[in-house]
Amino acid sequence: MFFGALIFAVVWCLIALFLRRYPETMAGYNIMPKEKRAKIDIERVGRLVSNAMFSGVPSVLLSPLMPSKELYALMLVGVPAGLLIAVAIYVNVRKEKFSKQ
Repeated sequence: MFFGALIFAVVWCLIALFLRRYPETMAGYNIMPKEKRAKIDIERVGRLVSNAMFSGVPSVLLSPLMPSKELYALMLVGVPAGLLIAVAIYVNVRKEKFSKQ
């Protein structure tokens, strides 16, 4: 169990690093009209998403210590996915914060 969680954490960190370096690869950004893309501070959004992904890694690494399989699955997948959903909601609600001045 721990080896699988470790592999998942490493892959999750690699994806976070990739998004920090290439934030324009996030879903939906490339299919937006150029006028909308010009208004978005994609570097800032990429940094926020990357930080959210990194903050989910401790729960992935602690997941093998959970006493039941349900808690293990929640810590392994639920917490990191929930953080990404929370970031997506936050970015959509606070659009003005992530727009270029």
